[in-house]
Amino acid sequence: MVISKTPLRMSFAGGGTDLPAFFEKHGGAVLSTAIDKWVRVGVAARFEGDVRVSYSQTEIVDTANDVEHELVREAMKRTGIARGVEVITLADLPSRGTGLGSSSTVTVGLLTALYAYQGVQKSPEDLAMEACRIEIDALGKPIGKQDQYAAAIGGMNLLEFKPDGSVVSEPVVAPPEHFAALHRSLLLFYTGAPRQSGDDILAEQGKAIAGGDDGALLEIRDLAYGMRDRMALGDIRGVGELLHQGWELKRRAAPGTTNHAIDGFYESAREAGAWGGKLLGAGGGGFFLLSAAPESHGDVRRALSDFREIPFRFANRGTHLLLVEHE
Repeated sequence: MVISKTPLRMSFAGGGTDLPAFFEKHGGAVLSTAIDKWVRVGVAARFEGDVRVSYSQTEIVDTANDVEHELVREAMKRTGIARGVEVITLADLPSRGTGLGSSSTVTVGLLTALYAYQGVQKSPEDLAMEACRIEIDALGKPIGKQDQYAAAIGGMNLLEFKPDGSVVSEPVVAPPEHFAALHRSLLLFYTGAPRQSGDDILAEQGKAIAGGDDGALLEIRDLAYGMRDRMALGDIRGVGELLHQGWELKRRAAPGTTNHAIDGFYESAREAGAWGGKLLGAGGGGFFLLSAAPESHGDVRRALSDFREIPFRFANRGTHLLLVEHE
């Protein structure tokens, strides 16, 4: 039996510039961190010789080609496992529409476990690249590349997406006390599932880019570099103010990112002392990240008392193996 453990991610700036329609013209950049919310994937031999997949439902089918869970099906096909296994996925947080990159985390975790089950070890970069090929190429999802690399590599990184399709990951370098101060300034709330799917929002954004409407995204890309520099300097308020700038730019680039209710909650948080914030992922709902001085956190919590707060910490590790049990 093999069990992999793969982190979800939190994106600070640059979201949308990892879409091929944008980075193939201009190059993209995203600043993000892995967090200590995980997806675990178990793979074990199945005596019956068929395939059993367990997630929010259970499938028992003859071969990988018959699996309805598209990520499991394509990961099995990619790794060359046709049958004779049991696959189970367990997530710490809701797995759809939350804005924490959960689908890509599942894909990376599946590849990690399925390869290890066969005695094959892949680099984080290779796992991320293969996850992109499954989600973007094989399944045709209108998504970018940031989630796969964040889940595979772990830590806090500036991810650059080159016009030739290559991805460069550069860790954010700063004294430990700067990361601690950044963490103390952040609050994470769950707003509930978005009304519009993240894929729909990203598809709309891709169409806007293809039509030449990418001015706001150029500024969003540059915010990732500016925020990296603020973090390195320990300018935590500056990070929060750039989050607010990114909020305004994202609303301009993709109106479906937010809605009237979420705008109201955000303004309440700002009035309570928040420097800035963002909806994680494509938007429309899911998880809401806010930045504020620690002494203002009580007021911000009261302003968002309708939402559930989610404690978290930054995670240095990317996808890895919890268990490799040889028969």
